[in-house]
Amino acid sequence: MGLFGSKTPKDAKGKARDNALKEKQGSEDKACSGMQESFKCPYCFEKIFARGVAFRAMTAYTQQDLDDFSGDEREKKKLYVLSSDDLYEKFWNKYPGSKPEDAERSRTYERNPVISQFDTRFLTNSRFTDGSRLIFKEDEDGFLNEVIDTEGNHSKIRICPHCHNRLPFEFGKYPIKYIPVVGITSSGKTVYLSQMLGKIKEILARADMTVAGLCPEVDDFVKNHTIRRGQNLPGGNATNVLTTPVPVNVKNNKDGRRFTLVFYDIAGENCVDADQMERYGQFIRNADGIIMIMDPRQFTDLVYLGNDDEDNMDDDIYSPDKVVAAMYTAFVSADFAGGESDIPLAASLSKSDLLKETGVIGDYSNMFQNIRYNDYEVCGFPYDDWVNINTEVKMLLSRKSIKGKILDNDLKQFFPNHAYFAFSALNGAPVVWEDGNTKGYQMEVNPEAVRVEEPLFWVLYKLQILDKAIKNTKKR
Repeated sequence: MGLFGSKTPKDAKGKARDNALKEKQGSEDKACSGMQESFKCPYCFEKIFARGVAFRAMTAYTQQDLDDFSGDEREKKKLYVLSSDDLYEKFWNKYPGSKPEDAERSRTYERNPVISQFDTRFLTNSRFTDGSRLIFKEDEDGFLNEVIDTEGNHSKIRICPHCHNRLPFEFGKYPIKYIPVVGITSSGKTVYLSQMLGKIKEILARADMTVAGLCPEVDDFVKNHTIRRGQNLPGGNATNVLTTPVPVNVKNNKDGRRFTLVFYDIAGENCVDADQMERYGQFIRNADGIIMIMDPRQFTDLVYLGNDDEDNMDDDIYSPDKVVAAMYTAFVSADFAGGESDIPLAASLSKSDLLKETGVIGDYSNMFQNIRYNDYEVCGFPYDDWVNINTEVKMLLSRKSIKGKILDNDLKQFFPNHAYFAFSALNGAPVVWEDGNTKGYQMEVNPEAVRVEEPLFWVLYKLQILDKAIKNTKKR
């Protein structure tokens, strides 16, 4: 599913949408029982055939190394000479300062040679007098995941044949769902992602789901955005910096289906600026579901703290309705007659504790309470709890804020498949910490997140990965 597709007549669109979802899910159910024939790269989104992935060789020589060999041996080893990768560099040149190895000095394999089953340099075995050849290996499910090069060295570093970025663990083995998290700088999206991903195993367990396999990208994201008492909170991403995708392989324990969820941390400013949209828009365009994070202070007629506001909070060009309108203008209007997208969009108020602190909402609100999982006898999406939250947030924004009313109207028009949420990733206000020219924000107590999982559960429910949880009918 994505933002592109055909528009059906208004009186039939609901039925057509349901039928399309059923048809799509049927094909995915079949795919879950076998290998995916093709999938999209999480970086460039070009189509990759399962048998067409490339690998980074673990054999590598410098030009100086080649001088130590002679004759036929030198010719053979030229296949493994270190060099700049034009495709890889071309991709990252679009995102200055974002290249992974710039931050991770240990990453050096990007200059290693590329191996592919369709590389003519390796296909003619007679080239090598010793009869050496490439050996491509599959796991027990028939998933291509390893190559042994002509010098006997093994590599499991799978890369996209189009942009040469490294593919995550088992990427392409299961149906993939792309979920960008969109919000302006300082809206709280990075803190939200860190809190959610840091507890992803516990969160998914509440819906009877399991994290399947390794998740090094999750561990790296949480490590690089640590949230702990007495430690500076992670800052918002720079507007023009691309955060690498964060994939998680998950399993629905109820039916055994597996999926790969891919999260993106996208600055909302990149969805407003036309030039930035050209580079970052693909992460929205290819989305299966969107989690849109909104700081309550963006609704300045609802919560206004004056000089305490962060940069951009009272800047009208970054208001939530402008982000929605920008996504519509760039991707929806040209591809949908009538300008409606069926992509699920979770419009989520962050920092819900601020609403209580400023007296906008009383302590009684469901926004400040954790989901009551004990009220459900069958795990899944806690639908009944969500109904209450959706109603509360919608009424708050549409009745008490003209900016909220505009947002609600835009969502109805452009993203009718939307819902409202409220969460607190910290459940308390951080304090300012300064040391000379250094300034940061720290928590004086250990943060306890409230309802951060709900937007994700709703998206998974709308994508038919999660079923509706069944309420416990027994009297207490």
